[in-house]
Amino acid sequence: MVFALNAQGRHVEAEALAREALATLREPDRLLLVLRLAVARSLNGQARHEEALAEAAGADELHSGLPPEQRGQEAGAVDLVTATALLGLGRDAEARVRAATAHDACLASSGPAHRRTIEARALLDRFDGV
Repeated sequence: MVFALNAQGRHVEAEALAREALATLREPDRLLLVLRLAVARSLNGQARHEEALAEAAGADELHSGLPPEQRGQEAGAVDLVTATALLGLGRDAEARVRAATAHDACLASSGPAHRRTIEARALLDRFDGV
């Protein structure tokens, strides 16, 4: 539901729903990571980029601490939300590096047709004026 709300541009609702779900979780696992990434996406959608960057940093720390078998499905996701936040803050050079990292990770793990790979490619295209 959170992803659908974000995709519809209903970022305030997505944030509220994700935070509600986060409040029930105790163990660091993939679900916690996915919800933190959803919060960061919703914050980016609300142009609250500083908060999104902080949430993405927390998600990055969580992602790094997960066992490898729980990390792969979210390959590139942290870099993608971080790149979006950095772009929103006008930190274009840093954002481009993170977008390229996201694209490479998504391409390697999920292939060119995956929604996250396409999103990372579109972000890179913005930098490259395509």
